[in-house]
Amino acid sequence: MAKKAVKMEIISKEIIKPSSPTPNHLKTFKLSLLDQLTLHSYTPILLLYNSQTPITTDDVFKKSLSETLKSYYPFAGRLQQDGVTVDCNDQGVVFIEAKLLGCKLSNFLLYPNFETQKLLFPEGFLWKGSCIDQSFLAAQVTSFEGGGIAVTVSVSHKVADGSTIAAFLHDWAATARGESRPKPIILATSIPSFDLTLAVPEIVMDKTATCVTKRHVFDARKILELKNSIDIAGSSKNPTKVELVTAHLYRCAIAASTAKTGRVRNSTWIQLVNMRPRMTSPLPENSVGNFSWYFTASNSVTQTSDLSNLVMELKKGIKDLCGGGDNCLELGKWLIDVKEFASGVKMLFDDLDVYRCSSLCKKGFYEIDFGWGRPLWVAMADVFVRNTFILFDTEDGSGIEAMVSLEEDDMRLFSEAMNM
Repeated sequence: MAKKAVKMEIISKEIIKPSSPTPNHLKTFKLSLLDQLTLHSYTPILLLYNSQTPITTDDVFKKSLSETLKSYYPFAGRLQQDGVTVDCNDQGVVFIEAKLLGCKLSNFLLYPNFETQKLLFPEGFLWKGSCIDQSFLAAQVTSFEGGGIAVTVSVSHKVADGSTIAAFLHDWAATARGESRPKPIILATSIPSFDLTLAVPEIVMDKTATCVTKRHVFDARKILELKNSIDIAGSSKNPTKVELVTAHLYRCAIAASTAKTGRVRNSTWIQLVNMRPRMTSPLPENSVGNFSWYFTASNSVTQTSDLSNLVMELKKGIKDLCGGGDNCLELGKWLIDVKEFASGVKMLFDDLDVYRCSSLCKKGFYEIDFGWGRPLWVAMADVFVRNTFILFDTEDGSGIEAMVSLEEDDMRLFSEAMNM
């Protein structure tokens, strides 16, 4: 029997505007320093729900989205041609309701291939580049054949990091349930403003067949095995789940590179960190905008890829990033330091493997309830940028799911190292 073709049927496509006009004194602002330093790209988040309730035209999603945009008014604005100024003119965001034909939720969960993933996101916004004069956010709600619902958002990184996207989804879901949450803080209007003298490029998606994405799940047992395998004395004492998993991923990446080239190459691991809780006066998690920065860990030819050593490197990296301790960074001074560092940095890597990692753990994605209960699965769409690692919590909260994107040959060797 021939395989049934998977098709998308669009029920409606609309522009949703905030439920009330943005006040005049909030209509124009400049992107924050960290917004300006962020690459041009849209972040695609997918949430799957086991709901038998079909999508209807009762407008609950549209009304709740409109009400949520009143507080997230930058999302309904437009970035001007200067790439810095946001015109909060209430032009709105893209919203689509759709049905997925020829695919059941259970089948998609077993094999979430990219061709089907693409259908669940608003067309033209999956890993979109520049957001200039475009909607900062596009959302889609899709019902599967036989039951089940997907909620997806693609949000411009210029106005939102992982914490912002999580806060927005929590607020939208709470509004859909008829509940309220504290009003978010728009960082670009609340923290010191600085001008940036360099242009930040768009992220380039590698559409070639040589780059593949796979997901690796580390359950509580596996994480305990990793912890028991290291020397927890000294600097590697009390490693977190993220540190253990990240160090193991880095170790396997080094092993894959070594197997491919026949020698240990110099490498750098770039880890993105949410800086909100690191300030002397911590910022709330519902601070809207970018407030993440990064540290690096390295493996030189004089070092081994021992897991304990890599955990120590990661711990040292975040300690240095945070000024030697927790909650000890003064906001204004830290932003000046970031600006000076960014103005002088040159991202030139000769004979060097570079890996990039973002963690979306502890953001509460599995608590986002639109009225159907907890999501079955939360993920990001496959990313075709080589040497990229993205971490999510598992559904039960005890483990970590790692999304890994590598060149095809590297992925084969990386998978072999993972299984050793």
